[in-house]
Amino acid sequence: MKINNLLVHLENSIDAFSLKPRHIDQIRKVLPDTMITVAEGNSDFMDKLPEAESALVWVFKSAWYERATKLKLLFTPAAGHDWVSADPSGRVRTVYGSFHGRIMRESLLSMILYFNRKIGKSLEDQNRRVWGRLDYNECVGLFSQKVLIVGCGSLGRSMAELLKAFGATVTGVRRNLSGFGANPNIDRMITFDRLEEELPSADHVVFVMPGGSGTEGIFTTRHFNAMKPGACLYNLGRGNCYREEDLLAALGNGTLAGAGLDVFANEPLPPSSPLWEQPDVLITPHSSAISREYIDLFIREFLETLKAI
Repeated sequence: MKINNLLVHLENSIDAFSLKPRHIDQIRKVLPDTMITVAEGNSDFMDKLPEAESALVWVFKSAWYERATKLKLLFTPAAGHDWVSADPSGRVRTVYGSFHGRIMRESLLSMILYFNRKIGKSLEDQNRRVWGRLDYNECVGLFSQKVLIVGCGSLGRSMAELLKAFGATVTGVRRNLSGFGANPNIDRMITFDRLEEELPSADHVVFVMPGGSGTEGIFTTRHFNAMKPGACLYNLGRGNCYREEDLLAALGNGTLAGAGLDVFANEPLPPSSPLWEQPDVLITPHSSAISREYIDLFIREFLETLKAI
């Protein structure tokens, strides 16, 4: 699709999420006839928005579409709809990022191996200068384990590809299987109402669900109680899908051997949260998608999408 006027506003407090001059050079090379404007802040972006036919943004509010009378296409690196609202009128097509799986699956794998290979204990032993070799007899290979991916969309499929390469058995869980075809990396696909049947046999339960009222508290005490004793839980989606009190109870009563948590109900995670004190919890600061290649992947996806439109 030919774009005459492209407005870019991709500033972010996280440097890996911010556009660099080399990205603009890359776009200009592919779109030499397009007028490309990089907004100098929010005010400048709003001033230039009425002339833009397409825009690359982190934030776009629903009310702004009325001002963007020439806008046809809106692109954002974000996978979720938290910061970029779809056009209420349907006039503007909004394209959300779908490249995150390549980064986030490595974050998930690092968490799984942290628990499987007792990396936390290794660090403790190293600090104490203890040669605790005899304590590793319970280490287990991912190739002999079962992983449940709850909210198995594009992110889940990408994660399954890496997990399958390690030999894991992968089951995907979705609220609706409509439109989800066979995937060589997913052994089974089930609906959420059958999740309790699968939990007793799962060694790792991974949440990559979106936010919103539809997933609020969807994983309940009943689900925690159904989990396999000694299983591990991971959340790289949104922090609203279970109550943290239920998670703490499952850790306290021995149901869970560990939890790798990247997202939380309240962020930043308050210093007063008891999660900080849990010895079997690995906490990362909503960083599972942060990587030096982030904007590179987005720009590549943006340009490929333009070719297909």
